[in-house]
Amino acid sequence: MNPSEPTVYIDFLCPWAYRGSMWLADVEKAGRIRPTYRFFSLSQNHQARDGAPAPPIWERDLKAKGLPAFLAATAARSQDGAAADRFRLALQRARHEDQLPVDEATTHRLAAERAGLDLPRFEMDLKAADFTTLAAEHSEAVRRGVFGVPTLVWPEGRSYYLKITDLIAPERAVALYDAIETVHRFGEVIEIKTPESEGTLAA
Repeated sequence: MNPSEPTVYIDFLCPWAYRGSMWLADVEKAGRIRPTYRFFSLSQNHQARDGAPAPPIWERDLKAKGLPAFLAATAARSQDGAAADRFRLALQRARHEDQLPVDEATTHRLAAERAGLDLPRFEMDLKAADFTTLAAEHSEAVRRGVFGVPTLVWPEGRSYYLKITDLIAPERAVALYDAIETVHRFGEVIEIKTPESEGTLAA
């Protein structure tokens, strides 16, 4: 991986993360980047923001929204990086295109099939999966200032949280990434924000 490429924090629940992932998949297909994807739990983030008890949500509620999806993605990672990426995209598509329940075992198996995973191994790894990876990556994200998904974080620490209201056409994907990288060169710019209309808030 190129040291200038970003780490991308996602939660499978989030439509913004889905659209961001589809955009970055097209940027990657064009040979522009190979981002690294990591976990950030919106359920934990919301609990922490609301002043919930100190223990993280994965120690209090194993079936909290989004947590089973993280376990499935952790199991997929046990095969190899390419398999993990295919599963991540397949699970996001199942949730946000097919409107399937992201935390259901049937959805996880369907995503594993679509991703071409070794299914017996996936089922075995899923039984052994725990929240160690999620805990480590969520904590890392919080230390890096992540508060929502998708957030792109570059090695030197600069980061951007994006909310894309619609899927980006493949032929425009690289142009958007290059525009963000251009802004990235200006360390003096620490925030760009567009006021949200009711329409964008509902997306």
